[in-house]
Amino acid sequence: MSQQDTPHDLQHELRNAQTEPWLPIESKLVGWSLGIGITLLIVLTIVNVHAPATF
Repeated sequence: MSQQDTPHDLQHELRNAQTEPWLPIESKLVGWSLGIGITLLIVLTIVNVHAPATF
């Protein structure tokens, strides 16, 4: 942060910043990430039911 930038200036800039559009590739990445995550949770749950980890 430069000496000219104060927290007030940064807040003003953030408040006035335009939102960027959601790109199609971002939708695909989020979808794939959620799909992989949910699938792995289901697989790990099934594995844990049939072969629980005991220490």
